[in-house]
Formats: sequence, structure tokens, C-alpha cells
Amino acid sequence: MEHNFVILFIPFLFLFIGLEIVFSWRRNLKLYRFSDSLNNLTAGISNQIFIIVFHSITIAGYLWIYLNWRIFDLPSWPTEILWSISSRNLLGMSPIYWSWGIIVLTWAACLFFYELAYYWNHRLSHEINFLWAGHIVHHQSEEYNLSVAFRQASFRGLFTWVFYLPLSVLGFPPVMMGLVGQFSLIYQFLIHTRWIKKFPYWFERIFNTPSHHRVHHGRNPKYINKNYGGTFIFFDKWFGTFEPEAEEVVYGITTQLKSFNPLWANFHYWWEMIDLAKKTYGWKNRMKVFVAIPGREPTTFVDPGKKPETDLITFKKYDVILPKGVMVYSTFWSFLILTGSYLALANVTEIPTVVLQTIFFISILSFVSIGGICDLRRWVLYLEPIRLLYFDYITFQFFGTSVFSFSIFGFSLLSWVWLLFYRDFFGDRKEKLTF
Repeated sequence: MEHNFVILFIPFLFLFIGLEIVFSWRRNLKLYRFSDSLNNLTAGISNQIFIIVFHSITIAGYLWIYLNWRIFDLPSWPTEILWSISSRNLLGMSPIYWSWGIIVLTWAACLFFYELAYYWNHRLSHEINFLWAGHIVHHQSEEYNLSVAFRQASFRGLFTWVFYLPLSVLGFPPVMMGLVGQFSLIYQFLIHTRWIKKFPYWFERIFNTPSHHRVHHGRNPKYINKNYGGTFIFFDKWFGTFEPEAEEVVYGITTQLKSFNPLWANFHYWWEMIDLAKKTYGWKNRMKVFVAIPGREPTTFVDPGKKPETDLITFKKYDVILPKGVMVYSTFWSFLILTGSYLALANVTEIPTVVLQTIFFISILSFVSIGGICDLRRWVLYLEPIRLLYFDYITFQFFGTSVFSFSIFGFSLLSWVWLLFYRDFFGDRKEKLTF
């Protein structure tokens, strides 16, 4: 596909995030926290990077089945050759209207079947451990705002693409499937907000809304594993997983991640499953760990007999007190790396593969280091100098002895001074308990 509309939408999402921040500030609503929001954005860009990396794997299966095993030749545009349509009017309608009618019905059918596949993809991603390991990242934030919409797992696509293969068998063209999936994802971005309470009754009955999706992100016992729909909510009502928003939602997973490191966010649940499997007797039981229901085995979810802490008064969100200088440093480098990563993603077809891989590598390395800075981890004092040296090296490799290269080098020197000045803060973590 020539354009990835999700990538093109990212600047608008950032604009909407800025507007929501201003709105929450003017209304004195605590909808955003610095480190949490920064971690959401870095996780989102990491997700888009790995979508590009794994693109050939996730698309190949759908394309091969479509080319070799599709049942119908479904059209995606009116200009394509349709099955025999008389050149004369049929039932009082000209061929052009029949063509457009067939196209609209085909796109509507694709959206319906895509959303049905998404429902079961999403539901099983909450009910099977190894799938949950690829989805848990999206639920780790203890806030609910538009930046959370951007928080996606890096490797989930490697396991979930198979859910959409039936659409290729039916004959929905890859371009149609891709556009419908992008539309669904963009729609879901926009419902991650707390300041929209309810839409009109008819809309709430058909579509997934901020109210319905707030329930899905809740760690309240009555809200866990509810409201899986993407664009539509009626699949949840059909399959018995719908829950209306009643009590106030407490957000996050039932056992806190307590980290702003995007790398650990993606791998911690795998680490727990592998550790449990090593301690389990027998290969059969070890394999069962990976397909068990989340909460039955690994410790990221509490024992089913226990109730997670959901009292809004006593529940404490994870946060770390950061000196203002650390916040400024994190903001500067995050802005620089996020901007560079986005520009690379937006121009992915025009950038040589080696250059693109280098940009992606320094982006992920930077996100890990910034996450460690937000956690005030001691190991940052070793990783950050390596990152700065490598960043300077590739800048001069790509841009030569330009003004831009020397500007980045100057910022790196200032970063070394900053690191020396603030070194005593790392390893002396003070958690800030927010309510």
C-alpha cells in the first residue's frame, strides 16, 4: 500500500493530545503524568517501527492465500471489472449505480468481517497467556487519555495476523483489508479519552465509545475481560462480554508494572512465563503455561481468588519524583528522537534499508535509555554515554561535517555535563504515590 494512514494520522493524534492536555489543565483534571505519557509515546513509535520490520512476514500469509485460495473475486473500486452487469438499466438503475452499490456493500462486508475477526483476536489476547504477553503493553498505563491509545506492543502483530486470514479466503483484496484495518485503528485512537462521558443512546448501542472502552481498560473485578469490540460494540452483546460503565474505573493491570522502560514493558510477561515454565515439572505442563488463562499462572495477574486493589482512595499509581532538570533532558531527547523516528516512518519507502535500520536501532536504544532515566535507574549512567557516542557517530556518518552534525555534537556535550551533574540522583529512586 502506498500510504500508511496511521502514520499520516500521528501528527493529528499529537495535536489532539496537546488539546486534551490544555483542556485537563484548564479544568484542573489530572489526566496526564509526565513519565507515563512519555512512555506511551515511545511505546507507540516502537510499535510502528516493528510493524515495518515484520511487514513482510505479516503480509505474506494473507497475500499468498488471497492469490491462490480465494473463493470470490471481490472488487475494491468501481473501475474494476465486476461480474456481468448489463449495459442497460436494471430495475430502473443505471450500471454505474449498480457498480457503486456493489462496491459499498463489499466495503461494508469487509468492515463487518474485519471487526468480527478483531473481536476474537482481542478476546483471545486476554484469555491465552502468550497472546496476552503481546497485548499487555496497551493495558499497563494507569491513566486513560489519548496518549494511551498510542501505547501498543511491539511484537503483537507476529501472533495476531492469522485471525484475519479468513478474509483473504473470502476474497477481500489486501488493499481493502489494509485500509479497513487502518480506519478501525484510527477510530480506536479517538475513544481513549475521559472527558467525553456518553454519546447518544443509539450510538452507544452500535459503536464502541469512550465509555465502553474505559470499562475495557479497568482493573475493577467487574470490568476485567469485558468490551473487546474495536469499532462496534454489538459483538460483545452477542457473545456475552459486554459490561456498561457503572462504577468509576481504576486503570491498569492488576499487578503494577512499576517501570517506564518500553523494552521491559514488552518482555516482562514473557520473562514471567518462561521463569514459571522452568520451575514446572514435565514438558506438557511447561507448555500449558503459555496457553493458560492469564492470572492462573504467571504473577503479573493476581491469584483469581484475590481481588485487585480498586479503591480510588487507596490505590496508588506508580510514579517517580524527577528533578526538573531530568524532566527537561528527557523532554528534549524524546522530542528529537520521536521526531526523527516519525520522519523515517513517514518516508520509509525513500530511505535506504541500511539507513532505516540504523535509525530504528538508535530510536529503540534511546527509548530504553529515556525509560531508565524516568525510572532513575543506575544503569543509565552506563547506557546513556554509549547512546550519546553512537548517536554522534551516526550523525556525522549521515550528515557529514554539516551545521546540523555539529549542533547535535554540541547537545551531546551538554548532555555529558548534565549526566555528571545529576549522576547522584540515579539509583536513589523515590516513588511518588499519586491518587
